Amino acid sequence: MMRKVPLFKKAASLLGIGLIAVSLQACFPGPGTGLTVAGLGGHKFAMNKENIELRAHAALHEESDLLTYSVEAISKDKTDEAVLTYLEGYNNPENSDPIRAIALYQIGLVYMNHYNRGRDDNKAAEYLVKARDEFNIDPLNQRIETRLAKLEKRKDNVVILTADQHLMNWKKQPKLPPKNIPHDEEMKDFTARAITTDRIQEAILLYTLMYENKGSTDQIRASSLFQIGLMYMSPYNAKGDQEKALEYFIRIQREFPNSEVAKRANLKAGYLINKQKIVLD
Repeated sequence: MMRKVPLFKKAASLLGIGLIAVSLQACFPGPGTGLTVAGLGGHKFAMNKENIELRAHAALHEESDLLTYSVEAISKDKTDEAVLTYLEGYNNPENSDPIRAIALYQIGLVYMNHYNRGRDDNKAAEYLVKARDEFNIDPLNQRIETRLAKLEKRKDNVVILTADQHLMNWKKQPKLPPKNIPHDEEMKDFTARAITTDRIQEAILLYTLMYENKGSTDQIRASSLFQIGLMYMSPYNAKGDQEKALEYFIRIQREFPNSEVAKRANLKAGYLINKQKIVLD
């Protein structure tokens, strides 16, 4: 009998933000029986910083559920490496079912992304079905079914573009001016995006999931609390709460005094305490 995980009913949409990194270029397989187009000059995008960033933006624009590590894998041609990392997370019995399901889901998303040079729609479908059938998490299953429907529809494509050709097309499209993204040098891109897209509570749920996961290292658990504190502390967060931010920074010092972020949390806590004193005075 398949089990259900109620926790994900709360965290249903937080997959679209991006996770802290869980710490080949392959031939484009051409899904279905379509014809690969040699047009657009058969352009190849070199692996330089500008084009890595361009591919990352395009990949995330296509699929908002990609986690940060997945976006990096696509943009830097590290599909195989990412798959192995996610499989380690999936195979770790200490990880919670939601974390293990996310790992399989991310593999599927990486493989199916149009901008991934290692794209493989058959493998994408395989991992998406595995995540759906093995964990049976209702909100996640809805997302999986949507992606499986997209993969099925692609099989009818007569013309298939390579990842670089898709990227060339995307580069030519007019773009909206970028938003002013709040960024503390210690804030993950993940966290900054949550603030600008008003998905604070979803990000907090995801970081809490990482903090509570038995398979997470103390460093990941402490970093998760630290990022929550930064979100609450950010002046760009309309729902900011400096008292809550202070609580999280103090909590890090209490629970993870020897972690890499403990010293930084102490500095943030001191800043907030001094700021409160100035207001009271």
